[in-house]
Amino acid sequence: MQELAAFAQKLDNVLPRLRTARHAALEEAGEQMLSAVRQRIGGSGKVQRWQEKHMGSGGGYVAVRARAGVRDENGYAVGYVTNALEGGHRQEPGRYVPAIGRKLTRDRVPGKYMYSQSTRELDRIVRSAAEQIENAMDHCLEG
Repeated sequence: MQELAAFAQKLDNVLPRLRTARHAALEEAGEQMLSAVRQRIGGSGKVQRWQEKHMGSGGGYVAVRARAGVRDENGYAVGYVTNALEGGHRQEPGRYVPAIGRKLTRDRVPGKYMYSQSTRELDRIVRSAAEQIENAMDHCLEG
């Protein structure tokens, strides 16, 4: 009976450590995911700066997304612009664009798919986070 009580006491001590280990693992995984997305964006860095890591309110997940409540210099929400870059968008063929010095020829701009292509690295990132949590749990139960 004493062994069961000792094991129960260990479990009571493990739960707060598990939350801490999970939070640390998700923080690191979020940074790796953010880095993967930013690498795929390319460009001058403006759209890269719009991306941020978002931790769930309960600490159970992490996501990479465009900053909420931020607008670009034209007044568009940066999430709207990021979505247009991710999946592509329509344009008016024949319209002259001074920035590129010619008329547009296509009716659609292809997407960059920076989020969806970053999922290839997600499996490695998830495994690493799971190992980090598992090692923390082993350390807690053994020590």
